[in-house]
Amino acid sequence: MLRPTDPGRKDRQVTTTPSKQSPWRARLSRVRSRREPDAPPQRPTLDEIGLRTGTDKSSTLHDFLRVYDRELGHLRDREITMIEIGVHQGSSLRMWEEYFSRGRIVGVDLDPACKRFENERVTVRVGNQGDRAFIQKLGTKYRPTVVVDDGSHRWQHQIDTLRDLWPAVRPGGMFIVEDIHTSFGEDYARTYGTPDGETAYDFVAGLVRSLVAADRADPPADDFEAYFRNTVDSAVMLGRSVVLRKRSHRQPWYRRASVADVTSDPWITDVGAPYERIPAELVDASPAVDAAFRSLTGSGPVAFEPAASAEFTDVLVHGFGPAATKDRKILAETLNCAQNIRRSSNLYRPFGEDRWVVERDVPRRRVPAPEEGRHLVLLKQTWDRNYGHWLVDALPKVGLLDGFVDRAACTYVVNVQTSDAMRQVVLDSLALAGIGEDQVMFTEVGALSFERIIVPGTIARHPVRKSPFAIRFLEDLASTVEPGTDRRLYVSRNGYSRRRLLNEEAVLARLADFGYEMVEPEKLTLREQIAAFSGADSIVGNMGAAFTNLVFSPQQVSVLALATETMKHDYFYDLVCHKQGRYRGLQGTADRSTGQAPDIGSDFVVDLDSLEECLAWLHPEG
Repeated sequence: MLRPTDPGRKDRQVTTTPSKQSPWRARLSRVRSRREPDAPPQRPTLDEIGLRTGTDKSSTLHDFLRVYDRELGHLRDREITMIEIGVHQGSSLRMWEEYFSRGRIVGVDLDPACKRFENERVTVRVGNQGDRAFIQKLGTKYRPTVVVDDGSHRWQHQIDTLRDLWPAVRPGGMFIVEDIHTSFGEDYARTYGTPDGETAYDFVAGLVRSLVAADRADPPADDFEAYFRNTVDSAVMLGRSVVLRKRSHRQPWYRRASVADVTSDPWITDVGAPYERIPAELVDASPAVDAAFRSLTGSGPVAFEPAASAEFTDVLVHGFGPAATKDRKILAETLNCAQNIRRSSNLYRPFGEDRWVVERDVPRRRVPAPEEGRHLVLLKQTWDRNYGHWLVDALPKVGLLDGFVDRAACTYVVNVQTSDAMRQVVLDSLALAGIGEDQVMFTEVGALSFERIIVPGTIARHPVRKSPFAIRFLEDLASTVEPGTDRRLYVSRNGYSRRRLLNEEAVLARLADFGYEMVEPEKLTLREQIAAFSGADSIVGNMGAAFTNLVFSPQQVSVLALATETMKHDYFYDLVCHKQGRYRGLQGTADRSTGQAPDIGSDFVVDLDSLEECLAWLHPEG
């Protein structure tokens, strides 16, 4: 606004003659005479908003908001979704609604009365923070950018909520654990803890320790910690609260779907009629191992749905083989063994069976489409560097092409093998199926983007279901190999560094009386292994990958499987079911001299008296 000249201030009355004014002063005068626009009003800080709404997060009490403002400010004008666990009187909900003026705010509380705070941008979900399924559904439904855990403050709830919602937080987002000071003091322990339970602070501090230690960190305690290390960017620890920031690289979520769900024109293959479980029993097994086996033997008949295969465009194959379509469906047909673990091929399965999330943003190599009339076939699969998984879970998929695609017109995409022996097994087994080495594409364990590739259907579900189609396919391959002459085999694995039978010499001495010959399959070619097993009607041995050769054994084969203390009988028992043979397991005692807890890799001994009992079952004729 123009103001009158002040007569008491002579400098305000000084004028310049236009003719004597320099051009640049004239321009400056015109610029100054223009009315400058009013500066935009300064927005209130998060703490100022919190003071107004009355939340205890403000500087009147906990004083979280100065730090939150700094950490969350870059998200203030974005269309984000935020989840806050713990609504109470709604004061912080109102604060977040104002601060994130374009955001969607989701409050979570036990009290249905909190629904009164809902409006166009605020939703309140009623549920118990201790209900992990409820919390997990929140994550998959809302995929939040910010999570604030201000709920029960119970240690286990804080730990489980971080485990369940961290994977759902979007790249570059934040996870805040409030009132984590309840991890300290005997009084808080009685209210919020569990006897001898891990505190929420210790859990979070362990995660942050690995972040700070970087490549010097101890091995991760579990799959979640491994995933967390690959996705956390930073941690801010302040009084009573911790702010965790997620890395901003792309971390797409995939939902599991079958080939038949994704395409309208798959080709369908009947993979065989249901097969029966055979009666069997274990000797010297722990109650847990025995109960699992009894449940399995009583689970027949075993049915298999037809296999659906199809050729896809724009498929991203992760690591060892899980394949995803461009609309973020991960194909169930590529998840057989991966489905049994939480992390595989740069993917993490936080909960349930149908959701997977990418951990790290790795370079993608583009694989161009083959020339007209030729096809690429995906045979990569999790664990296919293991002899058994390659033979039973991957190789028979070649047979699904028959009647739809000429095998000779295909190139087969497999995982690069880390040993020359397994590489040769892959080539030799494919050769038995009529596939030459020039048709095999060994690929790295990375991210491969295929313009066009065939994804064969499901022929096995690890560890206890194998389709009759897969077994017949392998039997047909074996029919081209002359069977061996030894009718009784003992299968050793003492050439390996784990799961060795420590009293093997004593076992061999007793088996010699029954005419058993020892084989060390790792020293044999594939054809030699097929010959040995296809000629044997009685097999005793230490369970391991080489036991997969049971698939080449004749019908009604008799098997005595020796196992370390904690190892279950499932995969190889299922093979003998297909043979309608006889099966007994003899459980050993793990070697505890190492100080390690027994696991499936433990060396072991078997009780020789129990062995005598089992041999009497195996050879009742004496």
